[in-house]
Amino acid sequence: MATPESDKLRRALLALCPDDKTIVCHQQLYEALGLEDEPAKARLRSRIKDLIRRGELRRIKGRDGCYTYHREAMPKRAGEGFGRMWRAIRAAKPGWTWQDIAQITRVDYTMVRRYAVWLADEGFIAQAGRRGNTRLWRSTGRAQEQRVAPLPPIRPKDPFEAERGAACRLVRLMMEADPIQPHVKGKIAKELDILTRRFEPAAREESEGDHDQP
Repeated sequence: MATPESDKLRRALLALCPDDKTIVCHQQLYEALGLEDEPAKARLRSRIKDLIRRGELRRIKGRDGCYTYHREAMPKRAGEGFGRMWRAIRAAKPGWTWQDIAQITRVDYTMVRRYAVWLADEGFIAQAGRRGNTRLWRSTGRAQEQRVAPLPPIRPKDPFEAERGAACRLVRLMMEADPIQPHVKGKIAKELDILTRRFEPAAREESEGDHDQP
């Protein structure tokens, strides 16, 4: 089961490992996630063991605490519940309710409601009248053309995903590479440019605002 901690770990791994040959170690992950106390580090190592069992992380022989990350083994977003709900929605006659789908599929009502709201926003289902205060629904032509369950995003896109990745790679370059080397300087400049383009305008506005204060 996905947890906030495992999601953060995956984001760090995706930032630090652009391919399945790049090696990442415990210390790099501690720094990327800002972990300083031992209990937090122990929880991370527990999450790492989970990813090893899944095949997402693979140990490097002879190098304790070092791994490669394999994106193809990341969990699929298509859950059994989504598949059951989608099949029931496509098969149901117009005039069904969220409660009907929950009872048919044995999926929690809250999950059905959230999925149905998203489906309505995406044009897969539409309202088909009311029964008292209860809204009735029907599947649309788009839904009938879509045999595989459409999947809502797991979570909103991280607005700082690019910047977090740049910061992780920058730390790695400063810790492991030789900044004197021209090719390393170029990589450092590239990551700094990503951070500068995002944060310099805001810093400039704040500075100008301070100068405007009487």
